[in-house]
Amino acid sequence: MQQLRLAAWVAALYLLAAFFSRSLAESSTETIPVWLGSAITFSALLICARWSWPAILAGGGVASIAWGLIAHHLGFVPVLAFGAIEVVSMGLGAGIATIGRRDPQRPAGAVLMMAGAFIGAAIGGLLAVLLWGWQRPGADAWAEWLAWTSSTAVGMLLVAPLVAAFRGFRIKRSGGLPMRQFLGGAAAFVAFLVAVLVVFENNAAQRFGDLASTLAYVPMPFLLIAAALWGTRGGALAVLLGALLIIWRTAQGGGPFAVFEAYPGEAVIEVQGFVAVWACVMLAVRALAEERRALLDQAHTWRLRYERTLQAIGVASVEYDIASGGATWGEGAAMVLGPAVANVSSLSDWLDRIDTAERGLVQAHWSAIARGDLESSEQDYAVHLGGGRTCRVNEQLAGVRGADGTVEQVVAMLRLVEKEAAA
Repeated sequence: MQQLRLAAWVAALYLLAAFFSRSLAESSTETIPVWLGSAITFSALLICARWSWPAILAGGGVASIAWGLIAHHLGFVPVLAFGAIEVVSMGLGAGIATIGRRDPQRPAGAVLMMAGAFIGAAIGGLLAVLLWGWQRPGADAWAEWLAWTSSTAVGMLLVAPLVAAFRGFRIKRSGGLPMRQFLGGAAAFVAFLVAVLVVFENNAAQRFGDLASTLAYVPMPFLLIAAALWGTRGGALAVLLGALLIIWRTAQGGGPFAVFEAYPGEAVIEVQGFVAVWACVMLAVRALAEERRALLDQAHTWRLRYERTLQAIGVASVEYDIASGGATWGEGAAMVLGPAVANVSSLSDWLDRIDTAERGLVQAHWSAIARGDLESSEQDYAVHLGGGRTCRVNEQLAGVRGADGTVEQVVAMLRLVEKEAAA
């Protein structure tokens, strides 16, 4: 029953997307120039386990057969072939997109998703050309292939990232975007809408002349900024809505792509190629940003574990930069050595607090490590930590070498040996 419900949902959403697609644009080609129906099948395959694929492909195939009867008035055998095109092309495209089951929001997964979308759409277009050549002998094979491939690929590139981003989504009362980030994205998206309404108006060629084709690029940076600020989910939704607006305005005869058409619907096919390029750019930018965020989170997690471990065993850490002598203390240093270490921002500040009788030896060890003469050293010395407190610490020093083999940082681990009487 669960698989039957899944197949029914896919079929219902497919037909809903199909009717919506037909309302956006018309063409002299048999293929509808804007197509989101196959994107439903592809997206469901992308996010579901492989054992659910038969039900998903069955739902998509049945819906495609129904659409072949409703929109194209095909006979019994041709309509079965029409449904088979959906099953074969989307199954192949999803198989490529899910190789290794990589996250589609990370670079490798995004590349596979784009490859699956284009290859699946191209295979579907090739099979559609054979079908229309059989059923509609007068159809233009090139125009049919181009319309099928571009409309299907663009639909998948717009819908699949949105579905993948909202997978597992739960409404929360807190934890959303910061207000400034949300408002910044909203401002960028409003600027995009204004630019689209101006550039893709009905008399764009008369108003802008030869600049009309160049101005088509003006709205897209604003959409890219909005998508970046709104994050994965908000960005995917912004890209979908923005792309559909551009395609719809072109279908209404607006913008530079509608200036000349060899046949009705050609401008919509052309603008979808334009949209596909920007969709790929935004997917790449989003994937790289997500990869960077994940790496930063991982680094922060490991650093936190490291700091907690040092704090638990009573050890403070500090990193000295060779060039500037600046000191960067670990988060738990104040718990081990006291709050006075917050005022120690450089090596000279720390040396000034070491007992005069031992300062020269400590500085000599540090300099030897910095020059690379010693790999590591260990010594005990007395240090004044403010408030009349004098403590004896054990310090272990080591050098961190860069790619050229020279020491770039000196790191130290310190623990209290004993507390001396107040000075």
